[in-house]
Amino acid sequence: MRVLPSAEKARFARKPEIALAVFGAFLSSTCGGCLSNEYVIPRAELSRLAQLPPEQRGQRVRVVQNLGDRRGEAIDTTRPQPPPAPGYEQGGAPPPEGYVEGGVEPNVGVGVGVIIAPGPPLPLILPFPPGRPGPGFAGGPGPGPRGLPGGAMGRSAPVRPGASPGGGKLPAGKIGGGGGKDDLVALLIVVALAAAVGMVATEGARYDGEVAMYPWQPLHLQDGNGQDREVPLAQITPADATATGKALIMDDEGWGLMRLGRRPLDRQGFAFKLDIGGFHSSSASLDGDGMGFGLQFGYFPHHLVGVLGGWSIAGGSDAAGKSFTRNNLALEAQVFPVGIWRLYLGGFGHAGIQYADDATGGTRNGTAVGGGLLLELGLTARLALTLRADYTSAKIRPDGGWQAGELFTAGIAIY
Repeated sequence: MRVLPSAEKARFARKPEIALAVFGAFLSSTCGGCLSNEYVIPRAELSRLAQLPPEQRGQRVRVVQNLGDRRGEAIDTTRPQPPPAPGYEQGGAPPPEGYVEGGVEPNVGVGVGVIIAPGPPLPLILPFPPGRPGPGFAGGPGPGPRGLPGGAMGRSAPVRPGASPGGGKLPAGKIGGGGGKDDLVALLIVVALAAAVGMVATEGARYDGEVAMYPWQPLHLQDGNGQDREVPLAQITPADATATGKALIMDDEGWGLMRLGRRPLDRQGFAFKLDIGGFHSSSASLDGDGMGFGLQFGYFPHHLVGVLGGWSIAGGSDAAGKSFTRNNLALEAQVFPVGIWRLYLGGFGHAGIQYADDATGGTRNGTAVGGGLLLELGLTARLALTLRADYTSAKIRPDGGWQAGELFTAGIAIY
């Protein structure tokens, strides 16, 4: 058996960034669900259908696809279908020929990938210019071999125990090698990114909109006791709609379902948002640039108004090459008064507390307030791309005053 040299042992002994990436890949698969063959008809929609003449009930039906196991492939409605069941003519004529599943529905595709690459995880979110150390990284960027600039591929210069790559000792309470609170922050970011990947993969394909079907398509009606009975759409009554706790249709039964188009973006309900971008500050106490990351959870009681709790983290280097970090915890209100096609313009305001760490004032915290503009592009009823411009002022100056910063990010919103 080959014995590894001590240098190789050290190299393989700790690879937190690989462990975090693998953990993130696992979460991305578990946070996303499979799309089922079942579609729920909302109760209000079922009541509306029960009031229509039987021959009109299958023309446009609002459905929401379930998450879960798929038992079989969806029926291809572009192929000839078997003749209707006996007595079907009482339920109306079948849809005209030429209907194609998704024929008028815009295609929505979401690509998902997980990249695993060597290197410390935090500089991906909190980048520091080449040759300048980031906080808490004893093995951070340093001069490469043969004169390569700091951060280039190659072996970093040796670092004395307890010293930072830029010289001097590490600040108290910070552990080198990406340990301690830096690893915790990196883990939280990986968890958030992995959860977002899984949810985007699911919600990007989940169908929420209208379908067309034969009026004789079987419906599965479940009452409050969980009893399931099968009734053709053409034969449901107002009493059935009242007594039904849940109505399901299957895309692998009967004559199948023809998708007519997804609903526009609907924010009502729980919301998850994640964005990444750039940070800038030009105040007298901090003149620097870096990157920022934002994560939000909340609830929209109405399509246009919501309240979210958020965490944002930013960091970089100032004009003197000194690194800094900013952590912001806030409660935020969002409103979207303007909508044109799939574009929605809104604004937000937030208040909370900011934690700062830099060479000028050390570690401190203070009240933070801010606001800005939001732009969303709705991809489906539940998924949107976002642009965000945030101005925040916090009482964190070393002399007790207020310090401002701007964060410009892009990301996703899942409703």
